[in-house]
Amino acid sequence: MSVFPNDAKDAEELMRHADVAMYRAKQEGRNRFSFFSHDLESSIRERHQLETCLRNAISHDELFVHYQPKINLATNEIVGAEALVRLVDSEGVFISPNEFIPLAEESGLIIRLGNQVLYKACAEAKSWLDKGCNIPISVNVAVAQFADPHFANIIEKALHDYQLPAELLELEITETALMIDAAEMQTRLYQLKSLGIKIAIDDFGTGYSSLAYLKKFNVDVMKIDMSFIKDMLNNKHDYEIVKTIISLGQSMGLSLIAEGVETEEQRQALLELDCLMGQGYLFSRPLSANDFNAFILQHKVN
Repeated sequence: MSVFPNDAKDAEELMRHADVAMYRAKQEGRNRFSFFSHDLESSIRERHQLETCLRNAISHDELFVHYQPKINLATNEIVGAEALVRLVDSEGVFISPNEFIPLAEESGLIIRLGNQVLYKACAEAKSWLDKGCNIPISVNVAVAQFADPHFANIIEKALHDYQLPAELLELEITETALMIDAAEMQTRLYQLKSLGIKIAIDDFGTGYSSLAYLKKFNVDVMKIDMSFIKDMLNNKHDYEIVKTIISLGQSMGLSLIAEGVETEEQRQALLELDCLMGQGYLFSRPLSANDFNAFILQHKVN
C-alpha cells in the first residue's frame, strides 16, 4: 500500500512505492499487507545493491576465501583450517557474512556460492599438501547444498580435479540441516562418507541436539558453539553445557573442536575438560591465503 499525497507526487511514483511495499509483504511470507515508507525503500535499495554485488562476484569468480587455523590446544600445532567466504564491495570494503549469506540463501545463490568456496578451498589445501603440509580443510555446507541430489558428485569432482586426498576434506553441517528429513539426510551422509571425507556437526548445542538423531548420523567431528565457550568461565550453566558436550562427544568417539577460543583461561579450561582442539582469535583471526601460508611457517603442522 502507498498513500497519495503523503508518499508520492504523481501516479507513477505512487505505483512504484506500492510495488516496494508489495515486495516487502512477499518477503515476510505473503498473505499480508505492508505500507510504504522511505526507510523501507532505502532498505529495499540496499538489498538490491547487495544482491547485485553478490551476483557479480559469483559470476566473475571474485569471492574471497579466508582460512582460520584449528589448533591443538596442548601443543599449539596446526591440525586443520576452516574455509570462510568473504565478499568485497565495489569500493574494496568487506561485507559481513551475516549480511550476504542469508541473502544468498533467500535468492537461491547459495549453491553456486558454496560450490565456488568448495573448489577454492580444495585448491588451497592441495597447494599446502604440495608444500609438505598435511592440513585438512573444512568447508561449511548450507541446507540447500546438502539437499542437492548432485552434491556428492560435486564433492567427488572437486577432489578429483585438484587431486586432493579425501581424508583432507571435512564438511561442516549444522544440526538444523540434518533435521529437515532425518532418513533422507542419513542417506546423503552415507553417500558423502563413502567418498572418504569427514563430516562435522557445526555449532553443536544451538539446534535440536537430539541424542537419538545424533546416534543415527555417522559423523566424525563435533564443534562446540562459540556462544558457550564465550561465557563458560563466567556462567556455570554454559560451563556445564560445554562439559556435557565434551563428555558426550568422547563417549561417541568423536573429535571435538571448541569454536571462539579467545583467552588463555578458556584454553586451559578446555584442556582440563579434555577438549584438545580449538579455533579462535587467541590463535588467529581468519587469514587470506597468503597470510595463512605465512602463519604455517611460524607454526608446526600436526
